[in-house]
Amino acid sequence: MRRVMYAPEAENDLVSIAEYIARDKPEAARRWVARIRETCTMLAMQPEAGEARPEYGIRGCRSFSVGSYVVFFRATANGIEVARIIHGSRDILDL
Repeated sequence: MRRVMYAPEAENDLVSIAEYIARDKPEAARRWVARIRETCTMLAMQPEAGEARPEYGIRGCRSFSVGSYVVFFRATANGIEVARIIHGSRDILDL
């Protein structure tokens, strides 16, 4: 079984996403976080599904969109490591 490992920043991103959405729609917040986690599980099985992002200077960095959010990750020997999960309107280079 392939595993998904979340960097502390990615876990914080999920909490921030949930808190922001839950201000108006608590149930939608739970659904979004679940959808993002399900996508990460799929990516662990198929890491090539993501777009290679060599411009970020991190070896093996890839991205995959989930609605308005972008998951940044890299393949590992037994799955993926998720580095960040950010809104697509943000500039990753400013983080």
